[in-house]
Amino acid sequence: MNLKAGIGFQTREQSLTIAKYPQLAEEEGFDGIVWLSDSQLIWRDVYVCLTLALERTRTVRLGPGVTNPITRDISVTASTIASLDELSPGRVVLGMGVGDSAIHTLHRAPASLQELKNAVLNIRKLLGGEDVLVGNKKIKLAWCKRKIPIYIASTGPRSLRLAAEVADGVIVNVGAHAEFVEWAMGQLEEGVRSVGRSMEDLDVWLRVICYPDRDEAKAREMIRGAAATKANGLARYAKDDSFRKHLPKDLMEYIDRMAKEYDYYEHGKLRAKHAASVSDNIMDYLVVAGQPSSCVSKLEDLVKTTGLSQIMFSTFEFPDMSSYIKVLGREVVAPLR
Repeated sequence: MNLKAGIGFQTREQSLTIAKYPQLAEEEGFDGIVWLSDSQLIWRDVYVCLTLALERTRTVRLGPGVTNPITRDISVTASTIASLDELSPGRVVLGMGVGDSAIHTLHRAPASLQELKNAVLNIRKLLGGEDVLVGNKKIKLAWCKRKIPIYIASTGPRSLRLAAEVADGVIVNVGAHAEFVEWAMGQLEEGVRSVGRSMEDLDVWLRVICYPDRDEAKAREMIRGAAATKANGLARYAKDDSFRKHLPKDLMEYIDRMAKEYDYYEHGKLRAKHAASVSDNIMDYLVVAGQPSSCVSKLEDLVKTTGLSQIMFSTFEFPDMSSYIKVLGREVVAPLR
């Protein structure tokens, strides 16, 4: 099948501990991008963790997965990501989004899509040594002239189309159901056509939350909080008719409820209070959990149906991350190769 596998980690543990996980993932055969989350009030600083991870790895690419233009000024992001690229040229990427837990824990509004678009275009210019207009004044990154791929994490229709128009790559973040992914791919195709690009111009990764365990009940329990987080992520777009109409009624009702109940200070936690109401049926729409062989089977069907062969496995507050990486790499990723 020739699956390409990336992985994402929340920076909730000590920085030196977080830095070991990309190294282990590389050793276990993950050959895609390793993403580290950016959420300043609930986790460690992403760029400290990325610096340490770059020193411990040799082949995988790494980047913030994802940062935003609200909590980090574009000049700071451009300078920081360029400095990281100096440590290991060609292995650094930049992931951008409108902002999630980094924004909501501050009780601020996410960036608009126009603000995100401007940020992507202007960071690219700054990295290339070009002038950027801020207000009515020009700024530039005086020491830098680099080309670093910029990815946008996207869920809703307008965000997906924007990513297709301006980004080098996209993290498709719509859950683990083939129908949802096919819908998202349609949005990307519409976006590239609108600006005269093709899908070949876009590096597309599907974000999947997967927990394999020989004890299926345990696997589902380990990932229930992640399913709640995924449902909350979908809630932002639940008022968009083009988005709602492709979602099953029971999932739509759950998403609407989660939008009211979700606690961002428990974002991604294993036993978050808001996870208690996640049913097995809801989980099947959003995540992949169960015995390793059943995870392989579901992912295999997903890849064959959608044509996507690049998966970013997103991790949460799993109790033994090192063991999780080994099981995922050996018993799920390897059979999909």
